[in-house]
Amino acid sequence: MTRKLFIALAVSAGAASFAFAAIGPDWSSAERVSDGIALVRLSYDAPRLIKAQAVRVDLSDKSLFFAANGRDRRWGRPMPDYTNLTVRTRRVTAEEFLANARAPKSLGGRGLDMILAFNTALWTPCPEPIPTPYAQTHGLNVSEGVVVSSEHSDRVKGIFAIWKNGGADILTAPLPPSRIDDAWIAHSGWEVVLRDGKPLFKRNGGSLHPRTAIGLSSDRRWLYVLVVEGRHEGVSLGADYGDLAEIMLSLGASDAVNMDGGGSTELVRWDEATQRPAACFMQETPPRRDALYIGVCRRRPDGGPERPVAADRFFETAIDADFERSAGIYHHYEFEDVRDTPPPEGYKPFYVSHYGRHGSRFQVRESKLNACAVMEEAEKADVLNPPGKALLFRLRALRSAHQGMFECLSLRGAEEHKRLAHRMHDRFPGVFSGGGKVRCQATTYHRCLASMANFACSLKGMEPELDFSFETGESCKDRLLHSYGPGDEDLKEADLKKMANVQNALLRKFADPDRLMRLLFKDAPATRETVKDPYRFVKELFDAASAFQSLDRELDGMDIYDFFTREERLALARFHDSRCYVAMGISEEFGNRNAMTAKRLLSDMVERADEAVRAGDVCADLRFGHDSGLMPLLCLVGLEGLGARVPAAEAWKVWPLWKYVPMAANLQIVLYRNGAGDCIAKVLLNERETVVDGLPRLDGPYYRWHDLRAHLAKLAAH
Repeated sequence: MTRKLFIALAVSAGAASFAFAAIGPDWSSAERVSDGIALVRLSYDAPRLIKAQAVRVDLSDKSLFFAANGRDRRWGRPMPDYTNLTVRTRRVTAEEFLANARAPKSLGGRGLDMILAFNTALWTPCPEPIPTPYAQTHGLNVSEGVVVSSEHSDRVKGIFAIWKNGGADILTAPLPPSRIDDAWIAHSGWEVVLRDGKPLFKRNGGSLHPRTAIGLSSDRRWLYVLVVEGRHEGVSLGADYGDLAEIMLSLGASDAVNMDGGGSTELVRWDEATQRPAACFMQETPPRRDALYIGVCRRRPDGGPERPVAADRFFETAIDADFERSAGIYHHYEFEDVRDTPPPEGYKPFYVSHYGRHGSRFQVRESKLNACAVMEEAEKADVLNPPGKALLFRLRALRSAHQGMFECLSLRGAEEHKRLAHRMHDRFPGVFSGGGKVRCQATTYHRCLASMANFACSLKGMEPELDFSFETGESCKDRLLHSYGPGDEDLKEADLKKMANVQNALLRKFADPDRLMRLLFKDAPATRETVKDPYRFVKELFDAASAFQSLDRELDGMDIYDFFTREERLALARFHDSRCYVAMGISEEFGNRNAMTAKRLLSDMVERADEAVRAGDVCADLRFGHDSGLMPLLCLVGLEGLGARVPAAEAWKVWPLWKYVPMAANLQIVLYRNGAGDCIAKVLLNERETVVDGLPRLDGPYYRWHDLRAHLAKLAAH
């Protein structure tokens, strides 16, 4: 059942002459966030200006449960920039945590019906405003039954725990080892400020800060979350431990612990109306990325299916599920679980025609790292802010990794093609058993040759009897790569000029460089002389962020994505997909011109498949090329509706490039034959069964080969 989500109206907590505990909010009249969850705003004039918000959660409502983020995939390894520390979690904002939790599992999210989220545990390092991707959490922290950290810390005095049996407690650190296995969530905080209804600290006895605190009623039915604004002269000055104890007491808590506060204080909710995370309160703008969060979720009746993602929100939701997808064509290949629809009875696979884009790679030339050069000029002019200096350190590491490796396949790219070969073999073992011929083609670029070598060596290792042949050179390059025909030099020059103008307009439509410029550079004339075009600089910086992803192994997890806010990542991802569609797709601005460049490639696929059917000894044709070969091919064939033409500015809506043309993307045609010699075929896009628009199917994803062949041959000849 859909429940509308409300943000609470302001509630006065008492006149200036009353102590905090003298009067509390009337929870019966508070705004209902969802069944069992209420939210109020609090405002105090004495002993000082304080504004706060509080949430009450009914722990007796068994349809509610708690979720938390946990270990990063690099858990336990040295932290980039701080090698004396170890990685525990990936820092995210509360909005990012909530959006990822709600993203469907089918897109790589968690598929949870999360209602609200708040920050919890202590962590380092925090050299704000310099972004650091990772955090080391202090003391004991358990997230969903998994220990994130357990080292003793003198800073940790209190722990908030939710047990696996559904109970909750406020504990004094350290938690006995015997209880760790009982914890579903146990996050460490600073001090227990309220115990058995008695404040443990006096008011006006400590420093004032923004605060996040968690409390429980004496009967453990009610959970209270309090966030206090601070450091805001004339609005809210913050609270000390004594203030927290009394406010928590006024809310109805018997026990309470002060969690991480300051700029980390965050409370967000899910807004059903906008279908986006909405801030109830964030201390910093843009919000700080914190180490650990707790989210309040509702169980779907009987496990219920995931809510479908609206078409206009697919792009955003997919990137919320995995922020690295914002890289578009530079995104690494995602290996999904794939299942084959059984073919009609009696048919067995005997041949695979494959076009694969090269795997993850180094940038193709040093000019692609121009953001580093710009920042070095800014360093010479002494106009870098501290975050700019931190960013330059990482950009130099990226450039250093590129020395002698431009255009080359990265370690990640090699792994992608080795794994693709293994998956193809395991999926169609009958195709490769018996020592058939495998014909390999690649363009002349190192990244394609190396992709071919890794793929072929893996396949040969599994089937030593296979007979491989290899072909490259200018003829292969012309066939496998987006290229203009002989005599088209004038057309090419005109196209490139028009494309540049359209792409420049798209950049200014989607990008907003102002925040990043203020973050990285001093407001000085020398900045404007150094960064002559802020739009282009931000675009180049985002391209550099994508390059870190491809070099994940070489750079050991270092990246610069955290210099961008969620909204900036989304906007630049939309621009990136749109500009690539201009260059390689069938935009309204350029028509079918790009698709026509794939006709030679499509003809080759049809002709060689015919040879395999006739000869009987060829089991695979493997081609290794580029996005500029694959994307026009997909447009020409019209897979999954990709033959439809849209304006460039709307390309991201129908062409999310992380999905269709990431690194190592591939198109495969698999032929099947029965005992009578009849052939059928199916088409795979990135190993997933797909459909050819406008072509009747025999059964499920299968086509009669002569129907598919005739259709493809007509497209290639048109």
